[in-house]
Amino acid sequence: MGLAVLAQGSAPSDAKLVDLKDGHVRVETSAYSVEVPKGWSVTRETPWGARKAYPGGGGELGVMTAPPSAQSWDDLIRVSHYYILREEGGKPTPHKIVKTKAGLEAATFSVLDANGFASRRYVLVKDPKRGLLALSVKIPPTDSVDAWEKHFQRLVDTARFKD
Repeated sequence: MGLAVLAQGSAPSDAKLVDLKDGHVRVETSAYSVEVPKGWSVTRETPWGARKAYPGGGGELGVMTAPPSAQSWDDLIRVSHYYILREEGGKPTPHKIVKTKAGLEAATFSVLDANGFASRRYVLVKDPKRGLLALSVKIPPTDSVDAWEKHFQRLVDTARFKD
């Protein structure tokens, strides 16, 4: 998989973790910032721009970067589906185009598992000048869906491109 595993709650060498004193940390990189639960492991960014945050025991939040592109949403979704489904399979839901709290255009979709549950969810945030942030969550079958939905919503709501 290529992701460096760190001690729980430790910071990777290519990002700074800022304690927000509310049970979360801000992960600051040269390209973006997001917020994840405090105490979770955060990996270094891979050569293809992927980073994961996880509590251990299953489930994860993910962030992947891509450079600015003139691709349409349909093209970006098609490419995303190709790589996502190649990794684990499943059935993608139709995407929706929305606006983030920061006012950026985004596409949302999920991938249904064999039981028809949206265990993997995605938000692709596009900034014409700064690129693409692909945000994701993998919800483990044994954990609270509500808790994971809150973790993912905070990740999405706090995602910011750096200038």
